[in-house]
Amino acid sequence: MSLTTTVAVLGAGHSGFGLAGDLALRGVRVRLCEHPDFAAAIEPVRQAGGIKVRGVTGEGTARLELVTTDAAAALAGASLVFVVVPAYAHDAMAALAAPHLQPDQTVILMPGNAGGALAFRRSLQQLGGPAVTVAEASSFVFACKKEGAAGVWIRGVKRGLPVGVLPAEATGEVMAKLLPLYPDLTAASDVLETSLSNANHIAHPPALLLNVARIEALGGDYSFFHEGMTPSVARLTEVMDAERLGVVTALGYPPETTLAQLIRFYGDQGFGGATYYEAVHTTPVHGAARAPSSVDHRYFTEDLPFGLVPIVEIGSALGMRLPATRGLIDVVGALTGVDFWSTGRTLERLGLAGMNASEMRRHARTGTP
Repeated sequence: MSLTTTVAVLGAGHSGFGLAGDLALRGVRVRLCEHPDFAAAIEPVRQAGGIKVRGVTGEGTARLELVTTDAAAALAGASLVFVVVPAYAHDAMAALAAPHLQPDQTVILMPGNAGGALAFRRSLQQLGGPAVTVAEASSFVFACKKEGAAGVWIRGVKRGLPVGVLPAEATGEVMAKLLPLYPDLTAASDVLETSLSNANHIAHPPALLLNVARIEALGGDYSFFHEGMTPSVARLTEVMDAERLGVVTALGYPPETTLAQLIRFYGDQGFGGATYYEAVHTTPVHGAARAPSSVDHRYFTEDLPFGLVPIVEIGSALGMRLPATRGLIDVVGALTGVDFWSTGRTLERLGLAGMNASEMRRHARTGTP
């Protein structure tokens, strides 16, 4: 697959702008599609004639082939369909895309969060959509943020970002399509491995929870990673990461700490340190990221129900307690008044209920019990 291929990007948030803008600048025919409920997000792009891109991947105005809320037009003939929305919007995007997908198309969730590919494929099937191949990246390929209504700033690029494919037997075919676009992507063994290796689930919630008084009192206008990452925040993060690694190991996947993963992603861009605190407290890639102004933010509303909850659920099914992670979910639930255990991706919603470790891995490889 060459850079002259046609791709659809579903979602026009920070990441959607980053992906669509970067690919279009490099000669890919890009169709940017937003859900009709959020049509206002793409109107400035229409008016500007494209997305203004700046940052580490290049600069210029990215001219898109199509900017639309019409999923049928966006998906027609597209070889790859990137779903680039928060996990809580996956079901809505599945409903938008299902009537128009073709069996030979590949959907890539970027990222899938925990259980994304499993949940998205189940949604498509329940909606009567075709049995398309669904892949997921363990995170988004860039650190980026919108600038104005029709621009994006790409601050960093993840190197060695893992991609899992469902069914796993299609991994070679999918990577052959993706690598011409992003040569640094790597193939994971399956979508459960990628689901359990999203650094956001570990990096975001502790720093938001332990800075909640500062955010609510002062509006959160500080460097989320440089100023919000104190030694105590880092210690809680490392404890939660150790619990996650216990689940990873129990399932037979190679364990990699969040610190090691982030150094692999951004080491060539100045990210590094002997400890998680040292690295994140000084990261040049994330230093400009400002803290949320409210606790009603995806660091809670996405990373808990679509990240930490499924990790704890899988661990519990394997006989593990994960007390720090479970405790954080309970405390944030008390703070926000949200029962994340009922709203999150449970084992039932992932099709993993009643399975042992080997059965979970088989399901992640095949999509069948």
